[in-house]
Amino acid sequence: MAYIESFIIYWLLVLVGGVVLFSLLVLTLSLFSVIAKFFKLKSRAVPQQNTIKKTMKIFISLYLLSMVFFYIERANTYLFSDRAYKEAKAYAIAGEYLFLWQMGVLNLSSPENIILKPINAVQNYLLKRIRTYIPQNDAEYEIWNYKFNLIQYAGTMYAPMTEESKQKGLHFTNGAASMKPQLLEILKQLFNAMQTLSQGKIKDKEFSQIDRYLVIASMAPYYERYFPYFGDLNSDTTDPKYYPKKLTAFWENKTLNKQFQTYLEIIDNIALEKEKNQNLDQAFESHPKIKASFYWGAVRGYIAYSNHEEYRGSYPCTNPNFLKFVKYYKSYVDWVYMSPKSSFKTLSKRQKKTYDFLIENQNNGYYIAKYICKIPFEYMTKREARIEPRYRQSSFSRSMEDRPNIKHIREIEKNLTQGKHNE
Repeated sequence: MAYIESFIIYWLLVLVGGVVLFSLLVLTLSLFSVIAKFFKLKSRAVPQQNTIKKTMKIFISLYLLSMVFFYIERANTYLFSDRAYKEAKAYAIAGEYLFLWQMGVLNLSSPENIILKPINAVQNYLLKRIRTYIPQNDAEYEIWNYKFNLIQYAGTMYAPMTEESKQKGLHFTNGAASMKPQLLEILKQLFNAMQTLSQGKIKDKEFSQIDRYLVIASMAPYYERYFPYFGDLNSDTTDPKYYPKKLTAFWENKTLNKQFQTYLEIIDNIALEKEKNQNLDQAFESHPKIKASFYWGAVRGYIAYSNHEEYRGSYPCTNPNFLKFVKYYKSYVDWVYMSPKSSFKTLSKRQKKTYDFLIENQNNGYYIAKYICKIPFEYMTKREARIEPRYRQSSFSRSMEDRPNIKHIREIEKNLTQGKHNE
């Protein structure tokens, strides 16, 4: 029954999608004809009736043929091979067709676009059917939940904001008043999905050994960026200083602090699996955006937590969490800049700029590691490289030593030194 229903749903969706695309094509050709007549173009430039009909026939044929091949390819992957929960995957084929429409809309707009409402309604129905055929103790469901639901936010880094905040141009750091409570629900779902995928069992071997880790890595940047909103979303402040206050409140909450530690353990577990599983490591290299997302979640996650520990008196040079930041940061730099065959080079200019920012925006951590902890680096930041070599260290140091957190570290360092002398 599941196979028949999912098959019917797939072709109904293909039919609706075809009507939409066909309508857009007709509209485009009609507009072109109107424009051509308005500007009195030569008759050759104006699409003739026969040409339009021929174009329509070709379009319909190609569309249907591609959808047949799409279904056959997905069915071969999920239904005619040794995979678990084939009934669930039968519905997932229809979901993957809708996923193409979701990505098309998201490339042009936001997850709150009204066009996505009917698409998401069908996806939610498909997810319910998928859930029916996957046991509660199997984490595979979270892979589909991410692909058909959470990816709209995690894949675009979009945080739902109130209309008033959008009109005022408020940034998400201006306080919880600018955010919708929906963000909290998204964060909860993301964390639960990451935890379930990391710790839960998955019967499907391919999903168990590869896909689960790719999905977790894809979700990591969104959680890392917006995690302070696990705190209070009821504040009405728009004070720019609200974000660091919220961050402090987050760390002081034992439950939320423990949650972030769990997040870092999940990141470390991926790194460990990559070391043990060459196929997984290759899968990350084949998906450079996901690999960069993993480093985003690791680098920014560990520097955020070690910064919190520094303010509580921990000396970074002996802090295991700061040293893990250094490990991930250096590994990321090696992949981006040092490896001649790095798949990072295949990313678009826009994507490179986004993830390059991850390196250049870590001046604090980089400076602490290189100039306070004396950890050797083969690489220097672009900001540092712009300074004339003979003045480089002194000039870079002057700009960094005035920062509050560096002064705080110097105080910790001074107290440690005095303590040793007293002994």
